[in-house]
Amino acid sequence: MQGPRQIPPGRRGFRTRQLDGLSRVRPEAGEVPPLPRAQRVSRVRTPSRGEETPLPIRRETPTHWIYLHGFGSDPMSPKAQFFNQQFRAAGLPIVVPDLNVPSFEQLTITACLAEVERVISGFPSEAKVGIVGSSLGGLIALFAADRCKNVSYVMLLAPALGLFRVNFVGLGKPGVRAWEKNGFLEVFHSPSNRNRRLSADFVADARQYDERNLRLSIPVTIVHGQRDDIVDPHLSITYARAHHNVKLHLVDDDHSLLASITQIWEWLRMDTRPRPNRDNASAH
Repeated sequence: MQGPRQIPPGRRGFRTRQLDGLSRVRPEAGEVPPLPRAQRVSRVRTPSRGEETPLPIRRETPTHWIYLHGFGSDPMSPKAQFFNQQFRAAGLPIVVPDLNVPSFEQLTITACLAEVERVISGFPSEAKVGIVGSSLGGLIALFAADRCKNVSYVMLLAPALGLFRVNFVGLGKPGVRAWEKNGFLEVFHSPSNRNRRLSADFVADARQYDERNLRLSIPVTIVHGQRDDIVDPHLSITYARAHHNVKLHLVDDDHSLLASITQIWEWLRMDTRPRPNRDNASAH
């Protein structure tokens, strides 16, 4: 199988490219634009290579869902609308929170996590929660699953792993230092279709979140495009190899994953379909 090509850090600037990789034209509310299909799909299953004893995987079918959009995006993004419509059509409750909290300029991962925890606390106490997270929303989904024990499944779409271990998505160490010195950075904000300020508080806050320190006992599925020029797909490959509960799909797609969205939905439904009780099955 042909593996994804290595993408040099810094190939695309953080200033000039929206991290969620989505179209700058927002569709009308309730509409999902036509989505092409990816031509080639490769699937990778990766066993654990870590030194720690793996935790038993806890498999429970989610009854409630959350979709977490990416950086510089909002709940009206094409992927957010797609999953919102699909889950509702399937009769499954879903919430798509706005993660630009407390505002885009003052955005922090800590504030995003607090918002996700608030949403989960509003579900019934017996609810099993599934999370779909895109890009930065994927990183947030992992930490939300670690904090909220009723989360039973996570799907990560081109997750922004290694946020500050890999030159901050092309910004580089000098760029990060300049960001901290100036106190803010001008970045593209897709919903408003213009550059907006982002406080350097985002930098200081994000450094405390290292997904390598998490040990989850629930199924995690990652989908990453081999042509992703925003987040290096090798970050997902490395993470999947180190965690026995992670299944990785590499697809012929870019960071947006819009060409693969129908296949992604099929994978999600297969992953979370109710499983027969083994005791009852053996009795027959």
